[in-house]
Amino acid sequence: MTKILSKSKLMRGIQCEKSFWYSIHKPELEAEISEATQKLFDEGNAIGEKAREFGGPGVLIEGEYWDFTGTHAKTQEAIKAGAKTIYEASFLTHNFYARADILKKVKSDWHLIEVKKATSVKDYYIEDAAIQTMIIEGSGPKLKTISIRFVNNEMVFPDFENLFATEDITEQVRDSISEIQKKVKKFQKFVSQKEEPKITIGPHCADPFDCSFKDHCWKKVPEKSVFDLPQMTGKKKWELFEAGKKKITDLDPKDYKGLVQRAVEVTKSKKLFTDPKKIATALADWKWPLYFFDFETINPAMPRYKGTSPYSQVPFQFSCHVWDKAESKKLSHFEYLHTDATDPRPLIIKSMLDGLGKKGSIVAYNKSFEIGVIKKLAEFDKKNREALLTLCERFVDPLPVIRESVYHPEFLGSFSIKHVAPALIGKKVSYAGLSVADGSDAQIAAEQVILGKVTGKARDELIQDMLEYCRQDTLAMVEIVKWLMKAC
Repeated sequence: MTKILSKSKLMRGIQCEKSFWYSIHKPELEAEISEATQKLFDEGNAIGEKAREFGGPGVLIEGEYWDFTGTHAKTQEAIKAGAKTIYEASFLTHNFYARADILKKVKSDWHLIEVKKATSVKDYYIEDAAIQTMIIEGSGPKLKTISIRFVNNEMVFPDFENLFATEDITEQVRDSISEIQKKVKKFQKFVSQKEEPKITIGPHCADPFDCSFKDHCWKKVPEKSVFDLPQMTGKKKWELFEAGKKKITDLDPKDYKGLVQRAVEVTKSKKLFTDPKKIATALADWKWPLYFFDFETINPAMPRYKGTSPYSQVPFQFSCHVWDKAESKKLSHFEYLHTDATDPRPLIIKSMLDGLGKKGSIVAYNKSFEIGVIKKLAEFDKKNREALLTLCERFVDPLPVIRESVYHPEFLGSFSIKHVAPALIGKKVSYAGLSVADGSDAQIAAEQVILGKVTGKARDELIQDMLEYCRQDTLAMVEIVKWLMKAC
């Protein structure tokens, strides 16, 4: 039986021929789709549906994703019946299959429009559209133009008429088709080839996407590899790896400077690095009481609230632990979580301003994010603009203190709080076992709660999980700052 190759499978081959071969011969090695990845797929589908709304009347080709011949036949029928606009038009050429987001006929000419959730045209869209064009023209109409319809991030809610922008890529696609045809011809041989292609790991494993076979291909990469070095370009890391210097301990710290040198020294010695004087100097300007503050945000592709644009960061939750004075062992805590479809910003603003007081430093790990969110809130709420901007002036940040003055072997090149807190504090601030364990999980949970996708006991449990996660983030900051104070 002839193996039908979809456009997505061919695009996999363009990224890595071994990945393509695995997808045909050893699909069991593929990692499961994560909730975060599924969220991206769902967003893309929603954007596609919205594009159809604005595309006008047309024929939607419906069918199961595996029904290649059935959807192809429906498309041919629609063309013969004189359809001017076809959504999800499906074409089967030899053993290649593709679906077109929008196919439009203007007079006697056909135009292909591919819809993307990104806010600009990416380089790999050209290859993607070239494969589409090759397959469509192999069993369907000749295309006059090929375009990408992408999200216009300058659109402001509720002006959905301007949600999309369109860019013609016909010339680039035509220029690349012959090369695409050569690659595709090569892929066909892999379908019957018993031996996997001899391709080593490389930058292609994550360009343009993280490969779903990466866990398998990277299983021989050692722990604390050169890929776990901070402040080094990916190109340089690959040069070291390919030269046989795969582990950080294979390197000589004398060959490096700054953070790279520090990481090599610490990893080889297995000893923590600290600079007590720098830590003390940095903390000296912090003012009591200390407010340990963290936002969780959603950034929907299709904006929902007044004045927001696609992918705007909108806060729906915060946690704040308050430490009144150094000699006190007690912490107080306040928080907010929005749980319905109304605009969360007015209540977030009120709760923040009520709880954060008029004095004291506001501690945020990577404060630029929190400050950026608050500045957007100030644009939204003119009445409280000055009060919100005053909050921005009070922020302090333990991240640069850690980056400049502390390094632990278990940081693994990352200064993320998810790496730093467990390394310095241990299991007391571990995120392991939490149902909501990172920002991506929090966004997914928020969408389920806010949009009413979960109800009853499941909803109540998810809300508690969200609260627990955000509290853990601010508690982790408290423990990190306590650790820094002891270190100096």
